[in-house]
Amino acid sequence: MKKTIFRAARIICLCAVILTPAQLQATIIQNISGTSLTGDALLFESQLTITNDTLTVKLSNLSPTASNSPDDLLSSYFFDIYNSIGQRPELVLLTATGDVYQTSKSAADTLQTSNANLEAVSSGDNTWTFKIIDSSLNPYAGFVVGTVGNNNLTPNNLNGSIVGGMDYSIYVGDVSTQSLNGKFLVKDSITFTFSGLTGFSEADILKSYGFGTGTAPDSVLTHTEFPVPEPSMVAILGVGCLLLGKRTKRIARNV
Repeated sequence: MKKTIFRAARIICLCAVILTPAQLQATIIQNISGTSLTGDALLFESQLTITNDTLTVKLSNLSPTASNSPDDLLSSYFFDIYNSIGQRPELVLLTATGDVYQTSKSAADTLQTSNANLEAVSSGDNTWTFKIIDSSLNPYAGFVVGTVGNNNLTPNNLNGSIVGGMDYSIYVGDVSTQSLNGKFLVKDSITFTFSGLTGFSEADILKSYGFGTGTAPDSVLTHTEFPVPEPSMVAILGVGCLLLGKRTKRIARNV
């Protein structure tokens, strides 16, 4: 009898550890593929991770071929977080970092700054800015980060003097065309961090998102399918607590 009680106590302690808030973390992956206005294949991805009060967004250009024109560049990203009681977080952009290269048509692109600060805070920065946009206006509710004005999306855009054109957009490969020659671009990905996520989880990240390309942007690729999160602590908790029963059953879960 004592051994049974001891075993049950150990399992209960295990469940308690799993429930610790600091361990609750998951990553939502949002991606989309398409074709640029110049006919090049595009593949863009965002990875969103919530840890306590912090949201980390890794925004990547994963296109299968090297960027050939401004239409191939990833220049803005729209996303939304909205919980079951109708609240959005009060996001504050803390950091935006990535590797900045100077491109060259006739030679290898040159790394200028590794892990550069890409947060636009004043006129002429021409890097990436963040905006909370009007949630009542379609097609994008919630939030946007970008390095272009987005004239085509007025009034939900980034118009103003802080952001510029194609500079510091995300490209892939090695530049070989005149239209991208001599530019300062970010290779492969940018990582953003935000505060203001207390009380929110990955379940509150909505299925509507978009990736803007080019300089206006020239096009916006949108997606509405809710992505499947990484295996979470909820599934692990289910496994641990089932051990308290007389039998252990197989748990099926999506990954």
